Amino acid sequence: MEPILVSQTSHQGGARLLLSGLGAFTGLVLFTALFAGQFNLWLALAYIAALMAIFLGFAKLAEPRHFLRCDEQGVHYYHRYGSWSLPWSSFLYCAVPQLEQQDLSFIGFKVTDYDAVLQPLRLRLAVRLMTEQRPLFITAVKQGCTGGQCASELLSEKDIFATANQRYDGIKAVFAQRMQRLAQASGFDLFVATSLTAEQTAALCQQINKARLQIIQNTAT
Repeated sequence: MEPILVSQTSHQGGARLLLSGLGAFTGLVLFTALFAGQFNLWLALAYIAALMAIFLGFAKLAEPRHFLRCDEQGVHYYHRYGSWSLPWSSFLYCAVPQLEQQDLSFIGFKVTDYDAVLQPLRLRLAVRLMTEQRPLFITAVKQGCTGGQCASELLSEKDIFATANQRYDGIKAVFAQRMQRLAQASGFDLFVATSLTAEQTAALCQQINKARLQIIQNTAT
């Protein structure tokens, strides 16, 4: 199959923002040295704005150019803190998930093989994803509670998780439990944040599902 590459829009504009920030900072240094009699509040704010532009430019450039790639092996997700791969046989489908009857800015995957995700998962990436997706997780937990009475119980996490073939502890165990609780609330175990529009995300999910069916059918024959 022809690889499917999905660009990360947050990467765009990084070089322009960085160069603008560097240019502004250089100009401010020259202005301060040549013309400014004293360092005032407005000048300080201008320096802060230039430094923020430099920082944001670096942050944008650090983001992967593509956040999703689909090829013969499966779906590959790229994050500035690492990546994970989901073989075609380890999930049923993907779609735009809903919570509280609202579409989310995520792609949700219905995972059938947790080991395929957990075994190669880097701990650094797992921690980062759990931090970034904490608001999503809390919303999912609250939705699963009647009157909000069970939220504290569901938010408690154990450091042991076992599948039919593998036992996990620590960060991976917590990550797996969150996958389960998200699945109970939304029907999807694994989530990928996206800055695409709802229509673009839905079309991408259809493309991924179609590619998966073709790969599975070709493998079976």
